[in-house]
Amino acid sequence: MSKEPCWRELNRRHLIDCRIFSVQEAIRQCDDHKPGTFYLIDAPDWAGVIPVVNTPEGRKFVMIQQFRHGTGRRSIEFPGGIIDAGEDPVLAISRELLEETGYAADMIIPLGSLSPNPAMMTNHFHAFVAEDCHLVREPHLDEHEDIQVLLVPEDEAINFVGGEEMGHALMTAALFLYSRYLGRCL
Repeated sequence: MSKEPCWRELNRRHLIDCRIFSVQEAIRQCDDHKPGTFYLIDAPDWAGVIPVVNTPEGRKFVMIQQFRHGTGRRSIEFPGGIIDAGEDPVLAISRELLEETGYAADMIIPLGSLSPNPAMMTNHFHAFVAEDCHLVREPHLDEHEDIQVLLVPEDEAINFVGGEEMGHALMTAALFLYSRYLGRCL
């Protein structure tokens, strides 16, 4: 299905450091074509988790609502964050789940890894499901995090997708991987 890429990197230079990502310029050439200039967003890998709580009413997700500076509005999402250099993604997502929500999980299962935007981003998004979550403490938020924790029925969360408050594409991708995990996708 895929063949080896013909692109060779001739040069790369760092343009700007923006704390959580940097911008780089790469000069690449494919076979006998002219070299081209491409701009890359180099960021650490991220992880997101779908935390599941089993209740008498059925499965519910621990979700968060937080202000997102890119859109300038609050967004309903699953907990997640940056994976520190050299950190195991499972440990990173366990840490983020506890910090943002106060919940811990009995079992964390990888759902898959995705490229957020392979046209220009160098990082990956790792999605997980956290089964049998339980509240163990109050959240411990970072200085600039403004998060409200929500307990949302599974079907209701799926119906949020594409709405004004749940337009985060990576959260939608995580829900797709979760549906596949449950055997709902062929």
